[in-house]
Amino acid sequence: MTVDHEAFASHYVSLASSDGLVRAAAMLSRDGLVTFDGVHDRQSVVELASRLLTAREHRDAAADGVTMIADRGSVADRLGYAGFGAGELQPHTDSSALAQPPRLVMLVCVQPAECGGESSVVDGAAVYADLAARSSDLLQALKRPGTVRFGDPGYWGSVFEPTVDGRMTVRLRLDGLEHFTSPVVEAVPALRAAISGHVRVLPLQPGQGYLLDNWRVLHGRRGFRGSRLMYRVLGDPVTSCVLPSGFMPRSLATVGASPDAWDRP
Repeated sequence: MTVDHEAFASHYVSLASSDGLVRAAAMLSRDGLVTFDGVHDRQSVVELASRLLTAREHRDAAADGVTMIADRGSVADRLGYAGFGAGELQPHTDSSALAQPPRLVMLVCVQPAECGGESSVVDGAAVYADLAARSSDLLQALKRPGTVRFGDPGYWGSVFEPTVDGRMTVRLRLDGLEHFTSPVVEAVPALRAAISGHVRVLPLQPGQGYLLDNWRVLHGRRGFRGSRLMYRVLGDPVTSCVLPSGFMPRSLATVGASPDAWDRP
């Protein structure tokens, strides 16, 4: 896992520009990830979010849709609350226990940690292509309906789920509230290995953030020391933004020499 300054730059869109929203929608459709800057306070976060998404209600969000992600000590000891600690968060899908998780996750850095705490993202399309090249049997297990429980009681589904239009979505959590049935459990080590090979670390600075497709891109963070504060908003695209579901499943041979679609020119 290496810090990747290029990942931020290559997905950057100036949302203040006249065509910022159009470019952001195109970037989301292509790669499932947009990075941005210039958002320095909570009101700016709310205003930007209102241009990009319709906020979902969430257990931890305030009335304005914003969740403050910070270390809250012993709160993080409860299952499902690890985000409110200082430990590492494995790449995951937000609200995976819902039948229809929110499409978009917006995260803005208010205060980075003194040490560590960098955000991380993983392109599900690259993980899928990697697994397709390694073992079709393992991939088929990860696509089998109703074999993974996400949350408790949660939702029974699969890590990779096909959509009606021939695309694919990814859903994952590895926080103790997941249950993999056999033979899916046998595919988990290969899944973890594939994810590890495609982690991109984003060292967000104050005012910087990302918007990602929660049905395609997994996200997490490194463990940290010191105070760290992020603002998060979950929601679905505004009606003017038509976002294809997840990603088009491809093999490594189709993607090209690199297994990571984000590496393409």
